[in-house]
Amino acid sequence: MLLDQNTSVPLYEQLKEAIKADIGSGVYHPGGRMPSETELEQKYQVSRITVRRAIKELCDEEILVRKQGKGTFVLDHEKYRRLDRTVGGFHDMMEKEGKKITVDILEKSIVRVKPSYARDLHIDPEDDVVYMKRLMYANDVPIMIDTTYIPLKKFPGIYEKLVGNVALFRLMEQDYGVHLERYYKVLKVQKASKEMSRLLGCHAGDPVFDLFKVTYDREGIPQNISVSILKGEGTKYVISNSDGDELNQGELSWRV
Repeated sequence: MLLDQNTSVPLYEQLKEAIKADIGSGVYHPGGRMPSETELEQKYQVSRITVRRAIKELCDEEILVRKQGKGTFVLDHEKYRRLDRTVGGFHDMMEKEGKKITVDILEKSIVRVKPSYARDLHIDPEDDVVYMKRLMYANDVPIMIDTTYIPLKKFPGIYEKLVGNVALFRLMEQDYGVHLERYYKVLKVQKASKEMSRLLGCHAGDPVFDLFKVTYDREGIPQNISVSILKGEGTKYVISNSDGDELNQGELSWRV
């Protein structure tokens, strides 16, 4: 698309609209890398100054994002999720977004947990616990590394049922009659290890979210612990006291 040199609309504004249109039509994909400044100059027949101003303003508008040493990328606005909206698990969250869910079980064993986890689960440190580590995908894109601890005395036989693409919380409800109604979460940020970067498709040292969660039933009894590692770069998570994702007057909302 060539820009109109004879209109009163500045070229950088025309370029912004052209890039937005190309994003909307699928020329540039959410999460994908944009062409270089030189390539954009050639494609749209404009100067380097025009390209740089258009890209800067699109970054300011959170349509594009610059990544140091990597280039400019289209922000994936689908990666904008609530950390506080539901007790439900990964399957519930992704299905509400219309995503295809797949799961790779990386590790599964019977273990004894450390004393602090035993206290959180209200079990004896000598009790057997199912340890399961999974890589979770949405539309074939790795989203989260999830490590779960499930007391066997509360869920006898669950080890054998944890196979394939199983939805853990649905299994707890349907097979064991456990209704999960509240949780306790702790969120921190860390740098991706080599293993995390390999699994999530990011770079070692990239920021990732580390989410610790204890989930409770209707009686307030803890049922499981999960530690989830979620991609940080290019991703937004929201904590809010309303059901919407918008920042409204009088609403407390936190965005990353």
